[in-house]
Amino acid sequence: MTARTVATVVILVNPARADAARLASEVSEWLERRSHGAHVLRLAPADRAEGRVPAGDLSGADLSGADLAISLGGDGTFLRLVPLAYRARVPVLGVNFGRLGYLLEVEPSALFETLEQALEGRAPIEDRLVLAVTVRGGLTAAAGDDRSLEGDGAVCAPGERWWIALNEMVVEKTVPGHVVALATEVDGEEFLSYKADGLVVASPTGSTAYNLSAGGPVLAPNLPAMVVTPVAPHLAIDRSLVLRADQEASVRVLPPRPAVLVVDGREAGRLAPGAEVACRVAPGWLRVVSAGSRGFAGPLRRALTRGVWQ
Repeated sequence: MTARTVATVVILVNPARADAARLASEVSEWLERRSHGAHVLRLAPADRAEGRVPAGDLSGADLSGADLAISLGGDGTFLRLVPLAYRARVPVLGVNFGRLGYLLEVEPSALFETLEQALEGRAPIEDRLVLAVTVRGGLTAAAGDDRSLEGDGAVCAPGERWWIALNEMVVEKTVPGHVVALATEVDGEEFLSYKADGLVVASPTGSTAYNLSAGGPVLAPNLPAMVVTPVAPHLAIDRSLVLRADQEASVRVLPPRPAVLVVDGREAGRLAPGAEVACRVAPGWLRVVSAGSRGFAGPLRRALTRGVWQ
């Protein structure tokens, strides 16, 4: 980010972590002592029975006018901040209070040093592509319908909605013990049909998450591409497909069963048979503040040898 004499910083904190909530207060005081502005957003703790990331509707949150956004929590908290930061073109800094924190470079002990570098314009910035996910017909919005997951109107037609995904979008089954039938297309051309637990379309950043656990390849995080991977397909080709950043992958739900659309771990809604989900690379980039202390291979090696990833 460009150095600013006075900056405005938005902090998203998962209050389920007492240490993260405490650090949020310390960061706010640190910023105010230096005449910067600080605004704290708080998420509710995750409902483990219903969701995979911290809860809380951020639909009314707006990062316009902010110079930096900070996430204090785990990967889930960081992913909640991503759509807000992407829409406002605000650099985002993730601090790891989670169990894995594969997305997050900065440990709590290093936050103030990295924050100072960021405010002075000295911190490295990485550009990460994000995915634009659009539904064409047959969507019943999830309970709560958190519109903070959405992008602006630059991608879809008037009246349509699209969602922002840093990691992946997943179309998956809703009926336990049964597969869902899915037909895929690439750039409007018929590709393969599956009976499977689901199908993942992942970004390079998200290639180490669900895509990897489903047997998909790991992509270098700055590669302009996306990867399509079926999840537990029945009597079908189980190989992944890597696409260029200018291509589109679409998934249509076939009768008789519905499916669910999940974007970066949050349910966007239920898909009726006949509904189609299109996925492509969104314009612009997510700007991520880097600690500048690690490459790609080392963290991936440590995650794989521990047997865990995002």
